[in-house]
Amino acid sequence: TLSTRAAASYNSTSNKLWTILSDLWDPQSNTGGYVTLGVADNALLQDELAHRINQCSDVPRRLLTYNNGPSGSLRCKAAISKFLNRHLAPFTSIEIADVVVTNGVSAATEHCSWALCDPGDGILLGRPYYRSFLKDLGTRPEVRVVPVSFGTKDPLDVSSVAEYERALLSSLQDGVKIKAIMLCNPHNPLGRCYPRDFIIQLMELCQKYGVHLISDEIYASSVWRQGPSDSEAIQPFTSVLSIDPTDIIDPALLHVLWGTSKDFGANGLRCGVIISRNHDLIECVSNLSIFSYASGLTDHAVSELLEDDAFTDAYISSNRKALLDAYEFVATTLDAMGVPYATTSNAALFVWCDLLTPFLHSKSAEGHTVRDINEMWLQSSALAQRLDDARVHVGVPDQFGSEQPGWFRLTISRPREQLQEGLLRIERVLKGW
Repeated sequence: TLSTRAAASYNSTSNKLWTILSDLWDPQSNTGGYVTLGVADNALLQDELAHRINQCSDVPRRLLTYNNGPSGSLRCKAAISKFLNRHLAPFTSIEIADVVVTNGVSAATEHCSWALCDPGDGILLGRPYYRSFLKDLGTRPEVRVVPVSFGTKDPLDVSSVAEYERALLSSLQDGVKIKAIMLCNPHNPLGRCYPRDFIIQLMELCQKYGVHLISDEIYASSVWRQGPSDSEAIQPFTSVLSIDPTDIIDPALLHVLWGTSKDFGANGLRCGVIISRNHDLIECVSNLSIFSYASGLTDHAVSELLEDDAFTDAYISSNRKALLDAYEFVATTLDAMGVPYATTSNAALFVWCDLLTPFLHSKSAEGHTVRDINEMWLQSSALAQRLDDARVHVGVPDQFGSEQPGWFRLTISRPREQLQEGLLRIERVLKGW
């Protein structure tokens, strides 16, 4: 018999994704498999990365030992610090003592939640959100994830900071003490960067209430477009560490997460990082990092990779160009299909698009009329089921906390042949073919 907590968490921890990944479409060997445009996986330059990792020097004997301990080798921490000092442009340089290495950013997220909150405390999370934050922050730490709604406001607009304060005060009235705010910058699933002024005001809010700010910056080097769009300015990436905290926030309240999974298209390498000047947090997590120990082979590969400035600079540049090319292909295809989408995306691996509107247009031609928002949500769920029946995997609105029905997350960082097949299957569903 499972424990009470294991039984209670069963639904939140089960994941159909693992079944999907065991039945993937292949144009020759598995034409009936799933086409996945729903996984945050960057496949565009994986051959180049694998080639570089295969050139790593021979594995030294010490990697078969505990080396410098479970929080990462000194070499790996130094390589990470050097790389992030170049790419996050921190106001104060990142030192080895500020870094804990984990076996992925999910583990890093959970560590922060466990260390900063008591069971029953809350963490604010703006909508829409990366769906796995609910599990990473809440399940084992027993923390309440409190979604922040914005209504008609842009979630990344400076005016939306007020909604975080409103949610914080409302939670206190409900008996939930908010201990942290979770940010994903660049944003997953919106594929945009938070404005600098937004970040500063959120930092000031955290200082006002003594709340921690956890910034997941795993897509920091995956910004592939700058300048204005057709309608408004596109924001550049700003790390929370790049802002002088003087008279804004106690640096001990700031914590940044990063990893190799997205910027380097290496989900399977399993390397995440916590960067914090709160050395009580660093020491606590270091003591617990036996549960998130990155392997010696991962430590070695990441060290060699991040020490190679020439390779990482060229790789990031090529990755940005490949992502922009993929975005333009997907955007052009969506335009031809009559699918509305967020035109200000410029970072990460996604397009946030409204598949429900063309789906309902097709149904209205058949005489079906949607009368209210509840019916729209029902139709959004029906559309998600039809897409699944068509064996195309996408990010579903309610799983990402969308405030509007019908907005799905599409991953653009897939091989072109896979994008073409996935978008074709989506078009067939929308048109009822």
